[in-house]
Amino acid sequence: FAWVDAALASAGQRRGADPTWSRIRPWGLVLAVPLAGSGTVWFKATPDGSAEPILHQTLDAECPEHVAPVLAADLERGWLLLADAGASLGDDSEAEGVEPCSEPRFRAAMTSYAVLQEEVRHRVDELVGQGLPDARPQALPGVFDRLLETLGRRARDTGDDDATALLARISTSRPLVVDLAASCADRPGSVDHNDLHPWNVAVSEGQAVFLDWGDAMAAHPYASLLVPVRIGMTESRATGEALIAAYARGRDEFVDPAEVVTVARLATIGRAWTWERSLALSTGPSEHDDAPLKWFSRILDPDPFAADRD
Repeated sequence: FAWVDAALASAGQRRGADPTWSRIRPWGLVLAVPLAGSGTVWFKATPDGSAEPILHQTLDAECPEHVAPVLAADLERGWLLLADAGASLGDDSEAEGVEPCSEPRFRAAMTSYAVLQEEVRHRVDELVGQGLPDARPQALPGVFDRLLETLGRRARDTGDDDATALLARISTSRPLVVDLAASCADRPGSVDHNDLHPWNVAVSEGQAVFLDWGDAMAAHPYASLLVPVRIGMTESRATGEALIAAYARGRDEFVDPAEVVTVARLATIGRAWTWERSLALSTGPSEHDDAPLKWFSRILDPDPFAADRD
């Protein structure tokens, strides 16, 4: 813990006890570090090649009110030391027994998130050059092809005939992917959190704070709606639509509902890619092994916000 201790000392703080594990996953390790007196900071170790540390630093520079403050970073080792942002809205909602996506603070966070995207948009090309995965519309046909190859190889290696058959169906949608991507490629890309839900949002001093940027990528800005609106639709259609409306209030252009659906449908490819890259870091079986193909197959569904259909 020498690096953590040195970082705390430079900020005039010190550890109050040994850190405890908060999360242990192949794609990221998180330690809760208690401070002397009171309070907690968070140490995160990201996998080799992760753009999360440089992305979080960039967000901290461009929109510091909306991310956990960076206390220290080691970009070579992929380490971050972050200030505490408080309990997530998801945890708060569970404690209060309310639906998390219906919570007014989460709707307000969706508006703030749209503003954040505009504030960081001018840094996206730079971030892609520093390793942020590129899932902007013009890149998605290539991502589609890579997923077909990697998931197809896995299906063949494991003798999974059902997966092979499903991938054959998915492969026929490539012309559709090319057309959909071309239809929305003119809008400038931004950062897509890629896992935006109430458990990744806190509120600190009245401002929405967005947590855990490990899945983030460059994408069409509306791609960020895929995850929260899908969750919101499980509460009610009105809730899902309210989240889209809240997001639109933070944009400086008319948000066309048809474009939202098109982009969200394409965003299922990006979500599949995120899972594929994450699971590639695992050394054994995982409960999430079916996630890449499940998300990839959603390109076949014209309604990307619909619940899974068996």
